[in-house]
Amino acid sequence: MSKEQAPTQKLLQYTGEFQPPQAGVKDLNQRVYYPYISSEDLKEAVNLAIALERPLLLEGEPGCGKTRLAGAVAYEFTQKYLQDQNNKEEQKWWDYYIWNIKSTTRARDGLYSYDVVARLRDAQLMGSGPQQLKEFLEDREIQDLKNRLKEKKNYRDFGALGKALQEHPHRPILLIDEIDKADGDFANDLLLELEELCFEVPETGESFPTPEHKPIIFITSNREKPLPEPFLRRCLYFFVDFPNKEQLRKIINQRFSERVRDKQELVEKAIERFDEIRKRLENVPGSRPPGTSEFIEFLTALLNKQDVKKALEDLEKLSDKLPLLGTLLKTKQDQELYVKSQTKKSDKA
Repeated sequence: MSKEQAPTQKLLQYTGEFQPPQAGVKDLNQRVYYPYISSEDLKEAVNLAIALERPLLLEGEPGCGKTRLAGAVAYEFTQKYLQDQNNKEEQKWWDYYIWNIKSTTRARDGLYSYDVVARLRDAQLMGSGPQQLKEFLEDREIQDLKNRLKEKKNYRDFGALGKALQEHPHRPILLIDEIDKADGDFANDLLLELEELCFEVPETGESFPTPEHKPIIFITSNREKPLPEPFLRRCLYFFVDFPNKEQLRKIINQRFSERVRDKQELVEKAIERFDEIRKRLENVPGSRPPGTSEFIEFLTALLNKQDVKKALEDLEKLSDKLPLLGTLLKTKQDQELYVKSQTKKSDKA
């Protein structure tokens, strides 16, 4: 796509109207996209972040849908701006990068890595002498080694942030997922890159100025650690509420469609049981109430049962169905807590 054809910043709008099929669809990187239901406030927050060219910081409890938002935007932009309606076979995807944060992640990891050890090893190998080289390498491999050593860039790999900060024909999307997993200095170490949207690679002497098409950045946090004030000032903030029952119904209808058309009683009872479990655990220290992804697995397991009556019976006796309960509750402590609550309820009855 040429720059003349590229969608401009003013045209980029997320509406939530373009949805993947219920079974999901894979992009060229084998990432799977499923239908995603966004509230009107969340759509407005996304469009504000796009217009103001600020990262959108998404907070909320695990399982509320923060991580999948960036993919939903990437899918819609792919369908809205890139797909050639006259040539369905030509697959194009919006540039979308994901940086999954771990406790050991450093800010530079997202920009680039430089393999000093590999270059030193190649240099030592090259200096071992022609005869020794030929004992271990073919002529083609020796030439590849020479060519690799001539250019330092051959030992540099870009991370997700580094790729997003380079020139693209349109504004790429970057997801920085679970930023609160990193140590306390991590967010502050990203201030310059998030503010100026540029970086350098000292090892190679490369400099990457602010790109013409600035990335659209989504950052998620589960609030495990507080984020520093200077970092927060550079972001737009939105708290993603956990879906209520009506929103869950919409998610189910988008995701399962025909599979639940004649099984509304099962769906309603599954939602009620899910809601009951969440309320039971949400104020218990150390417990983790199940999220939307767990509920989808839970409902899938129920729908996979050919006999709806049997699925309803399993719902009624869920405390006795530990494998099924395990789709929702991921620790023995939470399972035992739920089983005890059901036993007390039966005793009172």
